[in-house]
Order: sequence, then C-alpha cells, then structure tokens
Amino acid sequence: MKMKRLTVTMVLAMIVMLMAGCANNNAAPQAGEANIERESQMLSLAEIREQAKDLHVSVKNLDLSEAKITIPKVDEVYDLTFPVSSDSFERQVEKFEENIRKYEGLGEDVDLTKYMNIMYWDKQQDDRLTVPYNEATEQQKQEIQYLGYNDGKCSELIVFSNFMLEMGDYSVPTQLLGDDTDYAKNEYGYRGYELGELVKSYDLSTDDISGVSYHLSDGDLALSDAVSYVEKHLKEDYYFAGSEILDYHVFAVNVRKLTDNVYYYEFDVSTSYQNLVLNKDDSIVVVPEGEMQNEDSLEPAPFGTNHFVSMFQKERLGFIWSCCQNFETVEVNHTYQKILSLEEACRLLGDYISKNKTFQISTIDLIYHTVFEYESEEKREWGYIQSVHATPAYHFSVFNTGLSEYKCLYFNVDALSGEITTMAGL
Repeated sequence: MKMKRLTVTMVLAMIVMLMAGCANNNAAPQAGEANIERESQMLSLAEIREQAKDLHVSVKNLDLSEAKITIPKVDEVYDLTFPVSSDSFERQVEKFEENIRKYEGLGEDVDLTKYMNIMYWDKQQDDRLTVPYNEATEQQKQEIQYLGYNDGKCSELIVFSNFMLEMGDYSVPTQLLGDDTDYAKNEYGYRGYELGELVKSYDLSTDDISGVSYHLSDGDLALSDAVSYVEKHLKEDYYFAGSEILDYHVFAVNVRKLTDNVYYYEFDVSTSYQNLVLNKDDSIVVVPEGEMQNEDSLEPAPFGTNHFVSMFQKERLGFIWSCCQNFETVEVNHTYQKILSLEEACRLLGDYISKNKTFQISTIDLIYHTVFEYESEEKREWGYIQSVHATPAYHFSVFNTGLSEYKCLYFNVDALSGEITTMAGL
C-alpha cells in the first residue's frame, strides 16, 4: 500500500553491486576543471528537445534503442522549495471539516466532531492511542499523529507528519459487494481500492481511450470524461489533495469489476509545476550498505509518489489518496534557461553503471526530482516533513530489470550537477 511505501527504508545490495562504475578507472578532474567541463555541456531547453529527436550517443552499458524520450515544451526550469504546511492545528482541523462538508454536502450547522477521533503517540505507554476529538486534551492535540472522521458512510483521515489524505464514500462499494462489515467502528476509515476483479489496465501515454466506456454503479461513463472529471475536481475541490500551483494529470487507469455488470475506475494521477512533472513513480532511494544515512541526519530523502482516485459513480470521487504533492505555496530558489545536455546525462549514467551490466532504458523524461527536507533530527525521527525540495533531473526508467524483487529501476541524473540517484519501484 502507498502509505507503507513512503516509510520503507532498505538496502538493495544486489543493485548496488551493479553501480560500481568506472570512477575507479578514471581519475576525477579537479573541481575547477569539472565546472568548466560541465558548463560546456549546458544547452537550452529548445536545443535539448532537438537533441532528443535524434539522439546519437554511444554508451556500451546503456541500450537506448527503444527509449521513449520526453522533454516538455518549457523554456526554463527551477530549483524549488514547497513547504508542506505552515497552518496552525486549528486551521488544519477547519480544512479537514471543510473537506467532509463539501464531500457530503453538509451544512455548517452539522456537528462533525462527534464522528472525529485523534490518534496520538502516548510516550508513557509507548503506543498509539485513539481518543474522541471532543474528549482530547490540549496535550494530546499537540502530540497528534492522525486525525480521523467516520460517520458510517464516509471517512477521512489525514496524517500530520506528511499530510497524507485518505477520503471516500464507502457505502457504494460495500453495498455492491455485499460487505456487511461495520466500518463505522474503524477510526482509520475505509480504503476503497483494489476491490473486485481487475479486468483492464490503460497507460494513457500509449493507449487510445477514445470510445472506451464502462457501466459504473449509476450508469455508463466514458473513460475520457472520467479522466477530465478527476483532473479538474482533484485539483479544485479538496484540501490536502488539490493545489492551485500544481496541475494534475491522469497517467494510468485500472478498470475493476464489482459485480457482473458494474465496474469502477482507479486512476493514478501525477502532478506538475509549470509543465514539468514532479517525480510520480512509487519508488524509494537505493543506498549502498556502507553509506546508510543516520536516522538523525538531516540529509534530504529522495522519494517518488502520485495521487490515487477511485470512481464508483459518474460525478463523484469515490476514494482519494494523496501525499506530499498538495502544496499551497512555493519558493523559487533559482531559475535556469540551460541545463546539462541529454547526451551528457547518458554518458554520466554510463560511467556510473558497472561495465559488466547493460540496462535497457525504457523511457527518459525531464522531471523534477523530489526530496523530503526536515526541520530537526527529532522531527525526522518521527517522520515529520518540513518541505519538499525539487530540482530538474533526467529520469531514466528501466522496466525490464532482470531482478525478481523489483519490477522497475530509476536513475535520476541531476540536470545541473550531474549527480545520480538510484531508486527502485515497489
């Protein structure tokens, strides 16, 4: 599950062995020489788009013959910082309630707090405890980890460390599936995904969905119309999910069957800033065993994630999952009209990978590489993220890894410094 994917830390020794590049075989240039050499490899975005149309680079351990290359039509890219949240606890609770009021069409006179719970870590008992919101002390509110709502039909949950949101109406899928479980007693709510039977998957970068339609719980809905609805309403309707400064793009859809004649859609949704996608792949960083980061370290932690939506009815988001890409403000630290050439990025990656291994590159995309930043060592230990730092990078995807544990590998080559980060899909 995605919630687990953002908290996993592991070492992939097998992969790391493949990254023993030729750094030991070639003397590294001095810092000044490296900067001059790197500057000579900088090109404008327009020049790089032309280079991508007819890429000629000989790198023995990279098979680029079938790589699909995407360089968005932008003239500049940025070094960015996105604060995760700066709101007070009271304002966050207000947003939480506003979400449910809008989602269920409830008026201001309806008391939501009787369905709300606080989940906090009790240090004396060394355990996460749950208390009704109206009975919580100020100390418990200060130590809150999760805030939950569940009225027997709809549920909402936010995680205060990273503002992960889960929200949905579970009355439709449970009724169709004949599920009589009393989910109202679950303070963490209901997760409306991976239900029923998977019948079809669509990759919107390659598959034509025109004319595709399935019967949902309340009638037929064209998949193209569903995609447009999700992109619009995920962006505009709900706190902790939508952002005015980001755009939303459905890039993959699963169609699942609930009954003999009722289906539902599951959407993977990426975000972009000024036409450049933020790292959307569910992935974790690969760290060599001898270089494991100290848990108290404030080193940034690379990650990739996307939003997820289930749709059981024609004009309703049936379930939403979002995390770390719902920002309300952005700080532009630097602006760049030139970045490393695509050819240079390929050469750098070739030098990074062992000469004894050849990777078939599936796609190369210019994206924003994203990392978590932390306020303090203690906050990091408890998983509390202060901000997300984003920098432009060439994102090399390997879908045929030859490794049974992981279906995907990703190499992010920083488009300014040339630094390489290895990530693995889960």
